[in-house]
Amino acid sequence: MPRPFSRGGIERLLFADATLSARLAAPPGPWRLLALLVAHSGDSPLWLVGALAALRWGYPPWPSLGSRTLVATLTGGLIAALLKWLFRRSRPGEPSASLYSRLDRHAFPSGHATRAACVTVVLAPLLPGWGAGLLAIWAGLVSLARVALQVHYLLDVIVGLAVGGGIGLVLLIVAF
Repeated sequence: MPRPFSRGGIERLLFADATLSARLAAPPGPWRLLALLVAHSGDSPLWLVGALAALRWGYPPWPSLGSRTLVATLTGGLIAALLKWLFRRSRPGEPSASLYSRLDRHAFPSGHATRAACVTVVLAPLLPGWGAGLLAIWAGLVSLARVALQVHYLLDVIVGLAVGGGIGLVLLIVAF
């Protein structure tokens, strides 16, 4: 029996990941459109513009939310990019199947999942419990939408959520 981190164990894990991820693919139609909308709600430019607007024009507590969002988005994105460069796991499907594949060929870990979890963790202390809960649900849905669109494997988003949550905790300790 192969050990979990032996070559055979990793190959079995990656095969299971690809199989389960394929089952979660959104079919064409309204579910795919919904997945696209949810996935794009986690795009960095959207969060950066929102953070900058909160910093520039917001009244308390908006500047605090804006600064945390800005730091979390940039830090989470940078660390995800470095990890993608290190691991270089290809995205599912054809190399040129989507805009994501043309802009960023690497999938592991998911940058959207990393940033969403990081933003959720750093904003949670400033939000009421229900707000933090909704933000956590949103981060999970963004991550699942990435798998449904077949631009990530399930393992990419699970690791992205864990990495982003860890980054967020470190940011809470050292920066906020």
